[in-house]
Amino acid sequence: MPLCIEVDKKLTEMIIKKLRSLKLLNEDYVIHRIGDRVLIPLKETAGSEITVGEFVFRVFVCEVPERRRTRVKLPSLDVLGDVVIIRENVLGYWDPLGLVEAIRQVYPRIKAIWVKELTTEEYRKPVLKLLWGEEKRDVFVKEHGLLFKVRLGEVYYNPRLSEEHHRIALLVNPGEVVVDLFSGIGGFAVHTVSQKPCLVIANDVNPAAYDLLLENIALNKKKLRGTIIPFNMDAREIPSVLREQSADRLIADLPMWSTEFTQVYSEVVKPGGVLHLYRLSRDVEVLREELMSVFQDWRLLNCRLVMEYAPRAGIFRCDLVKPKDV
Repeated sequence: MPLCIEVDKKLTEMIIKKLRSLKLLNEDYVIHRIGDRVLIPLKETAGSEITVGEFVFRVFVCEVPERRRTRVKLPSLDVLGDVVIIRENVLGYWDPLGLVEAIRQVYPRIKAIWVKELTTEEYRKPVLKLLWGEEKRDVFVKEHGLLFKVRLGEVYYNPRLSEEHHRIALLVNPGEVVVDLFSGIGGFAVHTVSQKPCLVIANDVNPAAYDLLLENIALNKKKLRGTIIPFNMDAREIPSVLREQSADRLIADLPMWSTEFTQVYSEVVKPGGVLHLYRLSRDVEVLREELMSVFQDWRLLNCRLVMEYAPRAGIFRCDLVKPKDV
């Protein structure tokens, strides 16, 4: 059994911090609360007393639970709220029952495990199969303090883009007009107006994504500093509802087909405006050459890897500036 000190609950946080800095906290055992007192396990120490800052505590043998150490190596997966999603190929080298047990050991509070079989071309919707748990489709996820509702199997959502949503939001200047052409449930749009007082035109052709975009705007309304105007239409129709060349910035997060909308970009982005183009590629140099061919008059600033997509392939964000003399 470990050694402990008994601390008033009001002092607990401060004492734990000091013990950790002194390398005296025994983290193999659980810190245990009994009423207004807290038992804090210690590493082996000489003497029957210990001084921590201005306080002196009696050291005694105590009975506290041993901390459960999880040493399970899991395959790549995504955690969305209380749901886990794995790729179908994982089942090729994991026994399903063993995989469920391992995931539940690491994430004991999850309510469902889904297998992503493929992504459809229509609306980029994932095809999911329930491996374990309740058939839970609506989940809530947090990104940098913002709350998003996701409907599994009905919309595209990738939690690995959370940092990218935030990164783009920080690039936007106050007062800008931003067009998010393929907005999905509103990741880029909501992040952007939560950071800067600006106007975001958020569009998605998927009716389910549009409905969730509206819900996510409402969920975060107290944190929004700017305005989001949502649209549910084909991206090629967006120029018909916007003033020509009115956007300071356009986000084109459609990696498989983003270069098919160059006419829209030309009509919407103002001279000197920025295009954030997301593109799937196996080679960044080949990608640069492709974009310099497609956007001959535009200036390519950079291409950076946002996330890995498959072995030897990744999704890149390339930033282009429209020439001012167009």
